[in-house]
Amino acid sequence: MEPTSSASPSDLGITFRRILEQYEEAVAIFAERAGLSATQLAELLSWTDERIGDVRMRFRKEVFVSRALRNPIIRGCPHCMREQAADQPHPLRQIALRGDWLCRGVDICHRHHHPLVPLWSSARPIERDDIGARLAEILPDLRAGSFDCVRIDPTDYDLWLDKRLSQGTAADDTWLASQPVFPAITLCEFIGAALLRKRGEAPDDRRAKATGFAFVSHGPDGIRAALDILMRSQDGGHIVTQGEMGPLFKHLKGIYLDEDAFAGFRGILRDYFLEIWPLALGDDLLGQAVTERRVHSLTSASKETGIGPAVLDDFLTEAGAFAPSDARADAHKTFDAKAWQHVLDEIPTLVGPIALRRAIGATLAELNGLKADGVLVPRTNVATIKSPWRLADGQALLEEWEAYAQPIAPEEPGWETIQLVHKRLDLPVGEIIAAIRTGSLRLGQCPDVSGYHGLVVGISEVAAFRAKAAPKRKPSTNEGEMTAAAFARSAGIRGKGQFLALIEGVTRLPCCF
Repeated sequence: MEPTSSASPSDLGITFRRILEQYEEAVAIFAERAGLSATQLAELLSWTDERIGDVRMRFRKEVFVSRALRNPIIRGCPHCMREQAADQPHPLRQIALRGDWLCRGVDICHRHHHPLVPLWSSARPIERDDIGARLAEILPDLRAGSFDCVRIDPTDYDLWLDKRLSQGTAADDTWLASQPVFPAITLCEFIGAALLRKRGEAPDDRRAKATGFAFVSHGPDGIRAALDILMRSQDGGHIVTQGEMGPLFKHLKGIYLDEDAFAGFRGILRDYFLEIWPLALGDDLLGQAVTERRVHSLTSASKETGIGPAVLDDFLTEAGAFAPSDARADAHKTFDAKAWQHVLDEIPTLVGPIALRRAIGATLAELNGLKADGVLVPRTNVATIKSPWRLADGQALLEEWEAYAQPIAPEEPGWETIQLVHKRLDLPVGEIIAAIRTGSLRLGQCPDVSGYHGLVVGISEVAAFRAKAAPKRKPSTNEGEMTAAAFARSAGIRGKGQFLALIEGVTRLPCCF
């Protein structure tokens, strides 16, 4: 790597400031007086930050923000500089600062395994970059070893960055070869620091970069693995706030918002958080508006629908969106918004038993009979849900039955509602309705009685059907119900003729009572 020379520019006939600002004429004079070829000059400039905009610079053919290269603190390896100055009559003419020390992502001298240490600091560039003057100030301490620290081993991150800066993408055998250097080192540092905080450890810069690199260098899968660790809550769900990712989000939405170099990483992060966060249409995610909701939580679904989270939880669990044992907090209990939207849309349309009975013209006993035999099935069987019925189901059945029904004269005897015939003859409601559908039983419609309560069947006709179907039917095991014969015995009616006389008398009563 080419050094940045400490020779005084006054000897070259140009001002120091013009060289610092890289005026073309000043750089050309400097190259000529220093005896640099065009190739050597290009290499030198590549290790020197070249301004290409107000806040961007080119460094090693890569684009960096200026803060990543220009800093009030100048760092270096004391061993490198002490070796350059050793046994030299004019040591300041031999000491040079290496170009890679400019990069904030570089933390170690790979030759001496020594951390880069602060050498001097100045807010004024003209003073900070006057290398000869500053070196003269620190040379005694440099020789005395005052800058020396404990040596350290390079991490995989250190080795990767050194190779990437010195040899380019051709030498990069990680997924990061497809990404610009500055966004890569930024993401390594922020994700690594977040992981260290998650573990309860102090996130110093060097450890953070090494920790993040172990994940980020493996590409989207590695980044997602790190995010899974960071966003997992104690109850097994996902944290739905930025959490430890707050610092990275702040930078991506702020100073790096318009940096195209971050587009690849930004896309990976957006895709991940769209899958786990209950973001609504129009919400901002890393500087872009969400175009569609992908995920709901019980909390967000409750706010959006106005339905209590407990009711939603019961419905979605029964529907299969959640396992019965799912104990995540409401905010962490997320589900696929598209896959279960039909459930959310349907819940507000459900009604309680009173509303359904009114809609289909049924008594409570009749509704219970239809439910017991599975003729009319509630949308949900969760006991805590007070509105389990679909009006459309009841109305569809009523329209079907009314299509079968024929008008019955008020004075015509021997007709009863389906529910009363069920009780009288111990024949299930479902079996009676099935026989009507197959044409085995006729269905009548009482005048002036609307709905299901106005639908009637002939008692004798049902009794004959029951007798004919009796060998095929299993005895009733319903508790609380009694056969007609058992009823006769319990009432003390011993003779067959007496019982039949009772039945005959009942069948002469008017219909629709």
